[in-house]
Amino acid sequence: MLHITYNYALQTLCGAPHNVCNDNGIAEKLPLNRMLGDYDIIHGTFFVCGLTSNDFTDLTPQQMKRYEELYHDPQLFFLLGKTLCVEHTTPEEYARVMTPPPNTKESYER
Repeated sequence: MLHITYNYALQTLCGAPHNVCNDNGIAEKLPLNRMLGDYDIIHGTFFVCGLTSNDFTDLTPQQMKRYEELYHDPQLFFLLGKTLCVEHTTPEEYARVMTPPPNTKESYER
């Protein structure tokens, strides 16, 4: 189920909680951020929240713990032939790989 709110998409994650991400992330060429299952990738930043019938709401402490553990480590994406691969990494390694070399606007290639 997909709802649009101010250019953001609400997507169900395992039932009740929702991740909120820019619905136009692919068109805006935002960086790949997180894999959702085996079928979708969040482009750009996102957050996870609860959803009542008409508004966002807090996550329960158990949900906060679960999603913090699930999304704590950054993910790097790279092509291996024609296959998109994802690798969990440390924040330091992610920053090193994603930081452009001096005098360029592009990121390092893996």
